[in-house]
Amino acid sequence: MPFPPNPIQQALKTGQAVLGTMLVQERTPAVVQLFAGFGLQYFILDMEHGSYSIETAADLIQVARLAGITPLVRVNEPHCHLVSRLLDAGAQGIMTPRVETVEKVQKVLTATRYPPLGERGFSRLAAHLNYAEVDMAEYVAHANANIVNLIQIETRKGVEAIEDLITIPGVDGVIVGMDDLALSMGLPGQTNAPIALEMLERIVSACQAHHVPWGLHLPDVERLALWLQRGMQLVTYSSDIWMFQQVLRTDLPGLHKAIAERKP
Repeated sequence: MPFPPNPIQQALKTGQAVLGTMLVQERTPAVVQLFAGFGLQYFILDMEHGSYSIETAADLIQVARLAGITPLVRVNEPHCHLVSRLLDAGAQGIMTPRVETVEKVQKVLTATRYPPLGERGFSRLAAHLNYAEVDMAEYVAHANANIVNLIQIETRKGVEAIEDLITIPGVDGVIVGMDDLALSMGLPGQTNAPIALEMLERIVSACQAHHVPWGLHLPDVERLALWLQRGMQLVTYSSDIWMFQQVLRTDLPGLHKAIAERKP
C-alpha cells in the first residue's frame, strides 16, 4: 500500500511556513477536530508539562490522523520505550526539549528511526500502519524518511552548541523556548531582555546559514507575524490553555462590569 508523505516535513523541505499549536491539558477528541477545521496544520501534544497518559495521547493522535492534522509530541526525555509507543500510536514527529548536546540529539534520532539508522522496533499491530498489512521494508524506509524530529533550544548551553546540533543529519527543525532561555540566564519572564534576544538572533542566524527550519511558540499574533518576515517556518501559535485565557481576559471584564452596573 502507498504511504503518504508527512505534510509538515514536505512543507519544511520546500521552504514553506506551517501553522500549528500546542495541546497542554485539553483531552477531548473534539478539540483536535476543531483545530483541523480552522486550518491548523499540526499540533504538539505536550507530554513534558502536560498530564497526558499514553492511552489519552494515542486517542488524540488517532483522531488527528483521521481529521487531517499532523500530530507531533513533545516528550520530556527521548526514551526509546516512550517514543516507540507514541510513534506506533501514529505520532508523526517528536519534539525534544532542553537540547544541549550532540549526544542527546543522537539519542532522539536513535529512538525515532528503524535500523540501520536507529533502534526503533517494528510492530505490525499498531495504529501507525492503520492496522493494515504492509511491506515491512517499504514502510521502514518510509518512516525513516518521514518522521519529523524537532529539537528545542532553551538554554545558553544549547545556544553555544547550536552549530553542532543543527548540522546532525536527521534534525528537521528547531523551536526556540524563549521562557526557558531567559530563565537559564537568570532572567525569568524577561524574554525581551537584550541578552535573550541576542541568543535568539544567534539561533536564527545559525539555522538560516545551514538552511534548517526554525520557529517560535508564542500566543502573540503580531510577534509571530514579525518573525515570519524574518523567514520563520515553524509557527506554533498559542495553546489550548492560552486560548481559553485569552477569551476569558477579553470577554469577562465587560460582563463583570455589566453585572456590577445592573439595575435590580
